[in-house]
Amino acid sequence: MPVALPYRFDTSPTIQLILKGFAGLLLLVAAALLYSLLISRDHVAALQLFLVTLILLYFGRLFLKNLESSRGTIDSREVIAEPVLLYGVRLKCPVGRFPLRQFHAVRVERIPPPVDAQGGPHERVTLMGREGAPNILVARTSDDAGRALGRELAAALALPYQEDRAPY
Repeated sequence: MPVALPYRFDTSPTIQLILKGFAGLLLLVAAALLYSLLISRDHVAALQLFLVTLILLYFGRLFLKNLESSRGTIDSREVIAEPVLLYGVRLKCPVGRFPLRQFHAVRVERIPPPVDAQGGPHERVTLMGREGAPNILVARTSDDAGRALGRELAAALALPYQEDRAPY
């Protein structure tokens, strides 16, 4: 079935799930830290939990900085990218209104499955921005669904279709 415009996209649920799990882990460690300080008065355990908290905060900062998501609408004239919030914190994502002429292609990055690990091949479908416009992640898919979506979206927007292999 061809892509119908306006096309609504949202790649944030996966990133939000990862960050919610991270926030839950951070809350658990913080509760254990408070318990060690206030109830059991075990200062050695509290120090260890404090170090774990610092490590978690470091990785949380990296997650917020590098995990990309996007949400918005593509129509025949422009792409409207909306902010993505999690617990009031804005995630890394493009925001604004971008005319279609600011994009030069629809790219599908095919990612092979990891070696000796769980998971299979998947794809990322991205609108590739010209200078001054961001690249906008439109979908994360499994198997060959991304290729089909990328071709249909490229045809609907009259943009070239590109396909690349990307590392896992």
